[in-house]
Amino acid sequence: MFADPQSVTYASVAKSLPAIGRTDTQSEYRLDAGSGVVFDLTLTHQFKARNRVVARLRRDCIVTNPLNTATSVVASATATFTIDFPASVLTSADAQDLGNALVGWLTTGNILKLANGET
Repeated sequence: MFADPQSVTYASVAKSLPAIGRTDTQSEYRLDAGSGVVFDLTLTHQFKARNRVVARLRRDCIVTNPLNTATSVVASATATFTIDFPASVLTSADAQDLGNALVGWLTTGNILKLANGET
């Protein structure tokens, strides 16, 4: 089980997200940062024929509705990290090595290129 709270850094500012729910296969951490900004971190796992672990960070914020500037809407962005591997063939260490390889590739420059549509 991960520690409570979890910390993420958004735009160079550390955010402390306290746990708001836990089950055997999922934990959720959330911070209401004020002014309609919410950070939500969800950690899940599924262990079957294929193992799947997911870390998902979502940021919601209130913005002016572009179709009706007199109203506001919630805008949401999500970043997800998933490792999916066959339980009978690969080990957690193999999955860790693959995850570390991708995390190493995800430099600030590569994330910006990806967000701008480069492939």
